[in-house]
Amino acid sequence: MIEGWSPEVASKLKHYVYRLVDPRNGETFYVGEGCGNRVFQHVAAVDMSFYQDKSLLTEQDKPSESDDDPAKIKRIIDIKRRGLNVIHIIQRWGMDARTAFEVEAAFIDYFGLGKLTNKIKGHDDERGMRYADELEKEFVAEPFPDYPACPRFILIKINDYNINLNGGFYNGGIYKAVRGYWKIKPSRANDYPYVLAVRYGIVIGVYKVNENGWKPAGGNSKRAYFDGVEAPDDIKKIFLGKKIPERFRLRQNPASYCD
Repeated sequence: MIEGWSPEVASKLKHYVYRLVDPRNGETFYVGEGCGNRVFQHVAAVDMSFYQDKSLLTEQDKPSESDDDPAKIKRIIDIKRRGLNVIHIIQRWGMDARTAFEVEAAFIDYFGLGKLTNKIKGHDDERGMRYADELEKEFVAEPFPDYPACPRFILIKINDYNINLNGGFYNGGIYKAVRGYWKIKPSRANDYPYVLAVRYGIVIGVYKVNENGWKPAGGNSKRAYFDGVEAPDDIKKIFLGKKIPERFRLRQNPASYCD
């Protein structure tokens, strides 16, 4: 199997969307977009000598096999340890970057994060797969008033996969999904009294953060989580079921300070 394109082929492919496939069962486990040799870089980054020589396990610049490892790396390691090769499939090629982002996002929607090792959905996931009635509600929803007409808050975007993973919409899954873990500094975050759980640009949960409720995740992690309760009704009335203002919709980070 090839490990990289010839220069002539790379120039003709332009931007493309690809899938990494497990040869043991034919399952697509990762969807991505890129140009040049991007499709091959995932496998190339996994240095099998590192995993086979335990004396190298202290190197800080190598991925570990702990539970914090990206699922993609674990899958590639497992395939290579069995003497097999990851199958590389180019799904669509000859595109500009913007078109490739759109195709990538559509394929991630199709497979679903539950079946892929991708950590996040594709670009502009708010325009992704949706039930028709939900899309109707989103378009007719009114935006909540922007700051300073509302209290300071931290906005956190969550998705159906994480909600369902934490018990579902009606069993506390929204709160559990939005609690953490996020790239947030507790020292700053604790100055924001409320957290908004946002799904597809609509606020589906409003929580009041306990005093000093934001806490570090522990270890060497730079992430944090919060403890809180449902916000009072007068605060929920401001946000719940409302569309987030346009300036927040353009932010790529799932968690952001808003004031």
